[in-house]
Amino acid sequence: MRAQSDPRRTQFVLPSIAAALLPFALLWLPPGHWKAGPLIAAALLTVVIAGMVAVAPWERLSARTRSGLVFAYLIVVALLRVAGGTSGIAPVALLCVFWVGLCGTRRQLWCMLAAITVLFVLPLIIGGPADHPPGAWRAAILFIAVSGLIGATGQALVARVREQHLERDRLLAQLHDLAHTDPLTGLPNRRAWELELERALAHARRKDESLSLAVLDIDNFKDINDRRGHAEGDSLLIDTARRWSEVLRAEDVLARIGGDEFALLMPGCAEHDAAFVLARIRTSTPVPYSCSVGLAAWHGTETGERLLQRADAALYDAKRNGRDRISKAA
Repeated sequence: MRAQSDPRRTQFVLPSIAAALLPFALLWLPPGHWKAGPLIAAALLTVVIAGMVAVAPWERLSARTRSGLVFAYLIVVALLRVAGGTSGIAPVALLCVFWVGLCGTRRQLWCMLAAITVLFVLPLIIGGPADHPPGAWRAAILFIAVSGLIGATGQALVARVREQHLERDRLLAQLHDLAHTDPLTGLPNRRAWELELERALAHARRKDESLSLAVLDIDNFKDINDRRGHAEGDSLLIDTARRWSEVLRAEDVLARIGGDEFALLMPGCAEHDAAFVLARIRTSTPVPYSCSVGLAAWHGTETGERLLQRADAALYDAKRNGRDRISKAA
């Protein structure tokens, strides 16, 4: 199957390579005379940089390596200026600033601006007024200032986009929690329970492991609500969920699937072992209340829905036989 192309390579890396090679496509424009040595050195260094970026997987290049390639291309710009003199090649240095602004750190941006300052000011100092027009200093200062503005703006935009992505991820995580968590007890809700059940069944099939499921509810919960009010009933549900969670194994999943009904998933637990877990559950139920439990062990082939139905039927059998007990499914 053909591997998907990295969108960053298509949208950002390849256009940057094209822009970096553009000065060499314009060598036929004035000045007509180029110094061969610096020009060849610039071309070879550009080929090396472009080859590394184009061939190596972009995501495997470290941030330091990427920044090093950008600074290396600034050397290419310097060599082209030496090779062509007043060739008008200097604006290509903005490509380096653009890269660092988008992909680099604040420290790297300051280093890039310092390097550009040296690139533009050093020839003016060495050559003096005789080799440069009167406006050369003005042009150099403006170019350095514009470079700083572009780099700082790029980094500000990148920081803003990253903040928006973090905020989006936070909101998505919050929505996920709201969609999969019972707001009263903080336990997984029915939607999350169904996902966990299917995941546990798939794991049990793959590993040929045992799996047990129990459905529990608080005895006479409707009477508690009617006599003491819904606030007292909610408080009991919260306290019960907390106490039950404290006596479970790390791999067990306790969920509130409706009203006072809870479901307990016990991976890697046969019926006999599950009975011991449920005994701890019953013991930890807030006094003076009790609970009824329906227990079903997975047969190895049935669906999660069928397993839950058997446990639910066992729960109602426990209620019919006086409550405050564990009933095992057939």
